[in-house]
Amino acid sequence: MKKKTRGDSYSMDFKQEAVRRMAEADTIVGLAKELGISRKQLYHWRDRLQAGGRAGLKRRRGRPPGSSSQIASPPAPSAADLRIAQLERLLGRKQLEVDFLERAFEQVRGAASNRISDGGKESIARSKSRSRSKE
Repeated sequence: MKKKTRGDSYSMDFKQEAVRRMAEADTIVGLAKELGISRKQLYHWRDRLQAGGRAGLKRRRGRPPGSSSQIASPPAPSAADLRIAQLERLLGRKQLEVDFLERAFEQVRGAASNRISDGGKESIARSKSRSRSKE
């Protein structure tokens, strides 16, 4: 019984012989190590052999029947759908602008209401001179 390398598939004879040896093996883990395959693979082959006989061990290529490749793709969007999507994007951008301007206006209004006086001379505190040369 010849074992294939990792990238290759195993022959049907190899698979059938591995399943036959499973029944006689002391431990499945030991058999899997000896054959250089996983324990899970042995059980997989055994189940496929029991369900479909030797034909069940054949390597299946491609997607399984009933997979998503057989589901119809959604229809292409119409010109009206594309225009609606474009207008919704534009509306979203405009809403962001309005929200930004509302927040900015509230900040300006809040800063204006924090002023204590009417803007006369007394409302501005005198600052100390920083130059020490005149002292």
